Amino acid sequence: MQRLRDWKDRHIIKVVTGMRRSGKSTLLEMLAGEIRQSAGESRVQLYNFEDPDTLGIGGYKAVYDYIKARLAGDAMNYIFLDEVQNVAQFERLIDGLYIKKNVDLYVTGSNAYLLSSELATLLTGRHVEINILPFSFGEYCDFISHEEEASPNSQNFTKSELFGNFIYSGGIPQVVDFAQTSMLQSDDMLRSILSAIIEKDIFRRRGIYNKSNFQKIVDFVFDSVGSYISPSSLSKSLKNDGYVLDPKTIAGYLYDLSSAYLLYRVPRYDVKGKKLLQTLDKYYLADTGFRKMRLGKKSGEDRGHLLENVVYLELRRRNREVYAGKLRDKEIDFVAIDGEGNVSYYQVAYSALDEHTLERELAPLRAIGDSNPKYLISADWDANPVYDGIRKVHAASWLLSS
Repeated sequence: MQRLRDWKDRHIIKVVTGMRRSGKSTLLEMLAGEIRQSAGESRVQLYNFEDPDTLGIGGYKAVYDYIKARLAGDAMNYIFLDEVQNVAQFERLIDGLYIKKNVDLYVTGSNAYLLSSELATLLTGRHVEINILPFSFGEYCDFISHEEEASPNSQNFTKSELFGNFIYSGGIPQVVDFAQTSMLQSDDMLRSILSAIIEKDIFRRRGIYNKSNFQKIVDFVFDSVGSYISPSSLSKSLKNDGYVLDPKTIAGYLYDLSSAYLLYRVPRYDVKGKKLLQTLDKYYLADTGFRKMRLGKKSGEDRGHLLENVVYLELRRRNREVYAGKLRDKEIDFVAIDGEGNVSYYQVAYSALDEHTLERELAPLRAIGDSNPKYLISADWDANPVYDGIRKVHAASWLLSS
């Protein structure tokens, strides 16, 4: 919200991206409501193109004419186009509104095709992308707190319980809401959202016909969160299970999953050479709840990779470029670079109380020769010790910090 406020009244298209049900529509509605209070109702127009009534206006030219006829000619107009990719030739609609000096334009989309091909060329240098994710842990705690205040019969969770629930079930707002009354309904909602992403944002748009092979890739990648993956290695693993998929096909499927913002690809980064590596990537889910719903994982299973996924998403929320680090024969979970070029390093382990585990996790950070901040993030409730300049912090405290 603050980033959108910062760009308000600037002649640049604000493009809000993220997976379905992550909160894009709510974000636009909140900002539109805020602007109405200062600018007045007549200068704000908000259209949701998943609403059949809105789509009934017609094609891009009809929508353009409809909006244009309602512009206040002597003042700035604030136009919000939600899920605009559902309009045929939507790039022409965006371009037509953008060239008007009295229009401040905001658009959302649930897949990266919004910024692909013709539109990417059209908007080069004329747009800023703001990618949003489901609830952070802090937002999750705030939501649960409000629910507890509103319902006298609600269960009061400790911070530790909230943290465990969050990394297992994720933070999709509507799913969290349903979970307050029924975990069965919560899981049904997760299943429905995942199905919509795969069916509408991938199968329908990309024309994928071998759906069973695609679903096999989904299961494999969901089960390999935080592990290095390449199309060729994935092809070999599947072949051992009796599935024959060409590496190029697998690469296309991984691209489709990332384009729908269901997965985020994390490339490897050579810490010593300060360059990206071309082989092997990691993939993380936009929401950890998908993993337990899709694979039937029990609470407490594979918590290390889930925590790693949560830390990755939080680094993205903090506007960091995130890479998987390599330093000779050692691997660093995350190399994070902020907008000013400042670098920090992160290792993630669910527990590092065991001496051998602690030494294994500290070793890659100790091998780094520079003096940039280094962190070991875990779920251990010890007193934030420091080892050779490496600060060990509790994940929940770090997630709640500014």
